[in-house]
Amino acid sequence: MAVKTYSGKEFRKIVQKHIDRIDFVKVNLEDDSSILGFIVKASDYFLMIEETYDFSLAGIKIVPFERVSGIRHGLSDKVSKMIYSKEGLIKFNKQIIKNTLLTDFEAIFKSIRKQDYHCIVESRKKKQELFSIGEILEVNEKSVVINNYNPNGKIDKKPRKINFKNIETISFNDNYSIVFRKYIFK
Repeated sequence: MAVKTYSGKEFRKIVQKHIDRIDFVKVNLEDDSSILGFIVKASDYFLMIEETYDFSLAGIKIVPFERVSGIRHGLSDKVSKMIYSKEGLIKFNKQIIKNTLLTDFEAIFKSIRKQDYHCIVESRKKKQELFSIGEILEVNEKSVVINNYNPNGKIDKKPRKINFKNIETISFNDNYSIVFRKYIFK
């Protein structure tokens, strides 16, 4: 497993190798959670992962580079890639990858909004985990405002402002947000 004991430059080389080889990987995060999938893009600050679930591509997940504690590419991951490949399941949306900017949070959210996707933002505020889903209403250099909706499909009375410093992951182009947005009401 590639861990962050490497220098930042060495670690980024490993990340780029996984992108170039279209490797199936397990991205371990600092809170002992992980993301399974294919790293499709990276910057100095973020990883963009095509997340997988039960041998299907499950959407894009963006994680701040500082949250990554390591990347595994072991035998089971190689077997998973072989299965995805033989089943013809490795079909990335190149337009989304190209059109999603990873320079900073502001650029990420503006590029997601421009592509007309709702997003899911997992964040933490004072040790409380927050899950926000909805349309991106506003973006500035420090925060994003989401028109959040609850599990009943009802839009909150007040949009949710999320400070970038509290964000743990951003997801979009996933089945949950794509399907759910069709059934929301005020």
